[in-house]
Amino acid sequence: MAYTLKKEILLNAPKKEVWETYRDKLTHMVDAMATVDSIIVISREEIKEGVLLKNRWNISGGVPKAIKRVVPQKLLSYDDEARWHEKEYICYFTEKPIDGSEIYICKGQNDFVELGEQTLLTISFELTIYPEKIPGVPSFIAKGIVPKIEQLISKEVAKNLAATAKVVEKFINSK
Repeated sequence: MAYTLKKEILLNAPKKEVWETYRDKLTHMVDAMATVDSIIVISREEIKEGVLLKNRWNISGGVPKAIKRVVPQKLLSYDDEARWHEKEYICYFTEKPIDGSEIYICKGQNDFVELGEQTLLTISFELTIYPEKIPGVPSFIAKGIVPKIEQLISKEVAKNLAATAKVVEKFINSK
């Protein structure tokens, strides 16, 4: 069973700038992100609706010990495939570990809504961990702990998303 989370973040920056910064400039802000080692653009394609973007995220710093104990380091690097719909200002994304294990999948969307000179960013996602794919753990044990792991990881992801939003806001306002 998947764990679902929704987070609203109010940014003191115009919607168009927030949108373009998230889509095009995150790779320039890695040094300001406590948990991110690198973001590498794997592919970018202009499409009728907007942009298809595939980025590889490498995470390590700032990951809580509780997560490091349960999640192998190689699972903290993931490919983020995003479809940026220009008209609606919605980005649909899917994240999967780069090691091909398919131990989890995270699907969601980012909605960017203009509120005067501010932007309301709503991030919603669903994280599913597949217990039968956890190496070295009997499935009956894995099934019992997966809901707790999904919840723990989702809450950490939400914290990191909020921190990233503040980095984006600071980047925009420092120009």
